[in-house]
Amino acid sequence: MEQTTQTQFEEFTTVIEELTSLSSSISQIESAKADAASEKHHELMDGYIQEEQALILKLRGLEQKRARLSRELGWESLTFRQILDKASLRQRTKLEPLFLALEQALQELEHSRKAAEQIIQVRLHQIQAMAAHQGGSSYDNAGDVSLNAPPHSKMKDRYV
Repeated sequence: MEQTTQTQFEEFTTVIEELTSLSSSISQIESAKADAASEKHHELMDGYIQEEQALILKLRGLEQKRARLSRELGWESLTFRQILDKASLRQRTKLEPLFLALEQALQELEHSRKAAEQIIQVRLHQIQAMAAHQGGSSYDNAGDVSLNAPPHSKMKDRYV
């Protein structure tokens, strides 16, 4: 393998390692957001969101670098499985555990993201219902706020 290709390959493996680490970091933030929402610590959310946005920008930069290096190595638009099939034995030995770790980190991130999203949606629903109740309006399960008095408030206790 010529020196340029070797250098590109080493850069590519470094980028995969960084993508894995970054994905794990974002997953931890997603879990922290879920915890903060479920424990009603909404004041923490802004900090988590800002930190997450910075990591996502870094993730985009790494993904662009990965795409460039893939193109330079002749692996443009190939899946990780296809890269392993095309790579030399030495490259495959190095790449296989990296791809597996990245895949696991991405699955963990997706799981954390879904859990956080679900918890945040529940808390948002609770906050909207509370705000509607305090404002004297009604709130239904579809998320609609009605400024009219709820139908049950028009009922009167009467004995027949």
